[in-house]
Amino acid sequence: MSADNKARPQHWQERGIGLVLLLLGAGIIFGTFSVGALPGQDSLGPRLFPALIGGGLILLGLAHFRPGRSDTREGHADEGHWPSLLWMMGGLVLGVICYKPVGFIPAALAVFVLTARGFAGRWDWRHVVAGLIVALIAFFGFTKGLGLNLPTGILKFMLGGH
Repeated sequence: MSADNKARPQHWQERGIGLVLLLLGAGIIFGTFSVGALPGQDSLGPRLFPALIGGGLILLGLAHFRPGRSDTREGHADEGHWPSLLWMMGGLVLGVICYKPVGFIPAALAVFVLTARGFAGRWDWRHVVAGLIVALIAFFGFTKGLGLNLPTGILKFMLGGH
């Protein structure tokens, strides 16, 4: 197999990832600017961070189309590790499913712990501690700092709220 034949699949994989990132970023920006600001909020309001994230995804997507990107590499990417990907995807799916019924904190904790399990390749109780700290900081930062309502779910008796 020649070098051109080896580079071609990588070329299409990178372009495919770039296209997905472009579409995702455009969707986030479109959705962001279709949300109106509440009375009393400045012009950016709740749109600032989603717009920045959407713009960043568009820039990352465009970077995948840079000429010569796949030709200048010394080696090529690993095939990937499917169990790690499945742990991370499972965490995201579980977080989305559990967000309203069990609340933000347990859902965020599940996402963090399962994603950390996927990256680390093994179970560690410190993932639970770190995930709980991150979830609590995010919850109170959004609810108390920004005045947003996040679901409290099964912790309603402790936290009050929705």
